[in-house]
Amino acid sequence: MSGKYIPAVSDFSIFREVASNISNPLEIIREAISNSDDANANKINICIDRNLNGQLTISIEDNGDGMDIDGIHKFFNLGFSDKSINKIGEKGVGTKIFYKSEEIYIETHDKEGNLYIADMLEPWEKLKNNIIPEYIIQKFESDGKRGTKVVITSYKADSPENFFNLESVKDYIQWFTIGGSFRNIFANKVNVKKQINNIDIVPQIIIEDRINEKSELISGIHQFEEPNENIKGYNFTDTLYTSDDYARTFGPYIRETNINGEYVSVQIYGTVSGMNAKRKICSLNTEKEYKSRFGLYLCKDFIPCVKMDELLDTDEYYHYHIVANSQNFKLTADRNNISNIDDVRVKWVMEQISQVVNKEIKPIANREYFMMKKKEEDLKKLNEKYFRTKKNIKQVIKSQRLGVEELGMAKVPKNELETALIFASILSNLDYKQYIPMIKYILSYSNKTSTDMVCLSNKGENILVEIELKLKNFLNHNHPIETVDYIVCWNVNLEENHIYKMNNKSCIFVNSKERKYLMFDEKELEVIELKSIIKQIINESERVLC
Repeated sequence: MSGKYIPAVSDFSIFREVASNISNPLEIIREAISNSDDANANKINICIDRNLNGQLTISIEDNGDGMDIDGIHKFFNLGFSDKSINKIGEKGVGTKIFYKSEEIYIETHDKEGNLYIADMLEPWEKLKNNIIPEYIIQKFESDGKRGTKVVITSYKADSPENFFNLESVKDYIQWFTIGGSFRNIFANKVNVKKQINNIDIVPQIIIEDRINEKSELISGIHQFEEPNENIKGYNFTDTLYTSDDYARTFGPYIRETNINGEYVSVQIYGTVSGMNAKRKICSLNTEKEYKSRFGLYLCKDFIPCVKMDELLDTDEYYHYHIVANSQNFKLTADRNNISNIDDVRVKWVMEQISQVVNKEIKPIANREYFMMKKKEEDLKKLNEKYFRTKKNIKQVIKSQRLGVEELGMAKVPKNELETALIFASILSNLDYKQYIPMIKYILSYSNKTSTDMVCLSNKGENILVEIELKLKNFLNHNHPIETVDYIVCWNVNLEENHIYKMNNKSCIFVNSKERKYLMFDEKELEVIELKSIIKQIINESERVLC
């Protein structure tokens, strides 16, 4: 039928979608603290407990201006916020994430001396059954108290104790809520002050974790590493980097302009620091978590919202702790993304951030912190080589002697290279090279080619020689037998006439009086065992002496 129609809206599905659209259960803490700040509170108490039914309860109480009855309706309604532009909540969406619970209870004292108590029961259960939950409001005379108390019962999250505990809540508040704002750094900037509510207020936040019997009072500001640039450098006998204690601050920077008649600005502050400095402000479990936490954040209301490490253009982004705020950013309802990233004003902001990072911050960080870190890493490598050398000397002293004084090698080999040196020592001795009659000279040696050595036979032919400490290693290394003529090893550790596999080929180790060899179908690889040659040399020397 022709005509004009208004699109229909399924109210319960919108409420349910907003309540579900939450990536981290702690976002309910963020939303509650934002509401307290918008109400000009300077004291906020967060309590985590269990009620008599064993249900988890999260209580947020402040000393702010409170809500009148219209404010309570806007708290529960969707899309009816009337907060001014310089306050955090603008869309009337945030508090609806509280709906994913069994009860939302509110006590609030308004400026007129009224106490209102509001209660919504089973909001999530009703939304799942396609019912918009109702709420009850009761009015009383206030006892003179100020502020609002919100209690959320049985918030629907898997393993809620992993989120709602003192350590997790404290960390989240100081990094991702207005209780961890860095607006105080720009409090004396006139143009910024016009845009930001309560820029001069640093709220006191008390976190009570009654389940684990812990509590803590924190100052509601973002935590940055304390400056510590007087680092003496790496101690050669120490195993710790002193640059881990280094920290340098950058900023505050303000960039501002007008675009299409509108004021546009960005405020930037941050640090570059080592791991120990980071641990003082942030307790995470692993180095991987520290890498995912630190970097560069885009912020709205001076609250970190979107991590954008690509603006740092370095694999070592996690050494930086940089925050860039612009009130020109528009955030999605969940505050986890910027919705106007293609706006000309936002593009200008992003350009300013890149310029500050690349022209002001990174050159100094590279010249000071990263240069120090590189020098320390180089010294640490030298230190490690030094201690490995000392350890190796001790092992060499204790190792078995070769027993042939005329050779350049005095000890039994421990690896392939030392095996090659003994082989070269025997060939270079006119009296002993007779024990290897098939090879005259070594022409080249390389451990980067498929075969270690090219040698010259006594017949004047080029031959390929593979060096191994133990013969069995040759089979394990799966060498192509086409590129091997002889195998020189210190020790033969294969059983005679036993069948072995290599490269899907079978071979037998043969040990006859005349020679040792690996017999493949295609060819025979002669084996020169240096251990038995050294034994022959020693026996011959002893026979001559006798």
